[in-house]
Amino acid sequence: MKKILLAGFVALAGFLSSNAQAQSTSGTFNVNITLTSACTLTAIADVDFAYTSFQAAAATATGGGFSVSCTNSRPYTFGLQAGNGAATPPGAATINVTDSAVNLTYDLALSAAGGTGTGAAQAYSVTGNMAAGQSGTCATATCTNAAATNRVHTLIVNF
Repeated sequence: MKKILLAGFVALAGFLSSNAQAQSTSGTFNVNITLTSACTLTAIADVDFAYTSFQAAAATATGGGFSVSCTNSRPYTFGLQAGNGAATPPGAATINVTDSAVNLTYDLALSAAGGTGTGAAQAYSVTGNMAAGQSGTCATATCTNAAATNRVHTLIVNF
């Protein structure tokens, strides 16, 4: 009889433990993201001209390189503003300047009108051209425009 009772208790314990399993429930939720698009601009390399009074050929500037990084798929455009005043978008595609110190006239433009962001840095440049045959103003063998009041210009990135 003890064996039957023992077997009964073992069977009852197995039955009770199989029905006492943990229960669970679940729910779902959203992750909401607000992304604000942005563009960044590296420092722009100085634009340099080397010119000799009355030279026969136009002078092309060197330097002017910069990079723009924008949010992937975000379109952007460029503009130039003569002088160092506050940038007012959109800016011009080309500017024409007569330097206040050496009295030479030059044009500045951009290697592209803009682009579309890829999430990586994209390289561009400010280009420059100075017409041939200009005399300039210089009282010594060589002069620079370090004292010019209009040698700083602004690149605008619109996005």
